[in-house]
Amino acid sequence: MRLGIRGDMRVLLLALGGVGVACSGRVAGNGNDGGPSSSSSSSSGISGSSGVTTSSSDGGSSSGSTSGSSGVTASSSDGGSNSGGSSGGSDLCSQLGTSVCIEPPTPPMGPTTTLTTPHNYAVHKLYLGDTDRAGIPSINAWNSFGYDLDGKVTTAASTDVCSLVAGASKQVQIDGNGGIDNSWGANIVPILETLNSTFSQTANNAIQSGAPTQLLYVVGFDSSAGNMTTATGLTGVALGGAQYSANGGTVPSWDLNTHWPIAPQSLSCYPSGGTDNCTASTDPIATADVKVPAAFQTGGTFSSGTPADITLSLPMGGQALALNLHDAVVTFYPQMPGSVTNGTIAGVLNTNELIAALQQVAGQISTSLCSGSAFQSIASQIQQTSDMVINPSNMVTNPAGVTCNAISIGLGFDATEIALPTSADIAPAQPPAVDPCGG
Repeated sequence: MRLGIRGDMRVLLLALGGVGVACSGRVAGNGNDGGPSSSSSSSSGISGSSGVTTSSSDGGSSSGSTSGSSGVTASSSDGGSNSGGSSGGSDLCSQLGTSVCIEPPTPPMGPTTTLTTPHNYAVHKLYLGDTDRAGIPSINAWNSFGYDLDGKVTTAASTDVCSLVAGASKQVQIDGNGGIDNSWGANIVPILETLNSTFSQTANNAIQSGAPTQLLYVVGFDSSAGNMTTATGLTGVALGGAQYSANGGTVPSWDLNTHWPIAPQSLSCYPSGGTDNCTASTDPIATADVKVPAAFQTGGTFSSGTPADITLSLPMGGQALALNLHDAVVTFYPQMPGSVTNGTIAGVLNTNELIAALQQVAGQISTSLCSGSAFQSIASQIQQTSDMVINPSNMVTNPAGVTCNAISIGLGFDATEIALPTSADIAPAQPPAVDPCGG
């Protein structure tokens, strides 16, 4: 069930009306949370690493049943505690079978690639969950974006999962198709979509006009259309694309003559302290913070292999919202030489990082939004959408008995091949943004 937006929260979201993101909500199962069962997902609230009591139950008993794409049925109620595991059998992918769960590709046993031509792809379209890949609007589009990250097909009745934040709906832990984990698309973005149904169009229009985007440089990739190549030994890096105008450009032509400015923040020569050590001879490939040393291709699909942290930038209220995806996996398929399609970026957001990033964006609009009931209301609802755990080793897990502190996310994308990165493409360093909220 999609919950109504609280009055003080609406004030904040109206101020952030330029958000460039939109997704649709998760279907609420049997409607035991007090609303019609045909409605879409619930939103929910605040806790964090400090000061908030969490609970794995909502205070009543579980009843009814929900059926997912895996055929696992489970009961749910937002008014009570769950007892027992998922009804109908185990929710573990290891027991359900590989054909049930949509997990990230595993490295093949195939030969090492012999291809040496590098490719540099710039993301030109994001699928944020409000439409399918054909552009058809659907309230359930989020179900198909992302991957199963925890090896489970969880339902509202699953008990082998992290403990939800106090007040959170059991619907938060319901997975998408094949166990896909995407609480971002199911539970957070519907709040934003309520105010502006064209959020994703706004974001994509901004990217296509030159807003910051993601660059993916790969070597060893068979880019021929429709290929079924299987190979190991591919390599690459992920680079942050700065505003296209950073190096004097106007509107990108999205072709092999397009040299996209590289954000120095994505290079090791620009450490977190903000000191710019990048020079005219800096190699952006060698100094990229995010390296992909063990990528592979299976059945034509590229996979980044070992998960890594990737930061995406989304337009929001005239500002840029930084989404730090932890343990992220990137996959895509060659559409034709010069472009890739069916791209997926899947990982988790540290809940407190997301709230802090949103607070900074809100504060840039008005310092009155740095604190008070308006921001605390939205922070509370965001906290309650946590469905995963980032442990002290920065690994993503979903164990029972541990408070959920991360939000799963899955995005789709298409990308176009542009010119290879050079030292001349590194954009001038910008002074670190001043946090108007004093954080």
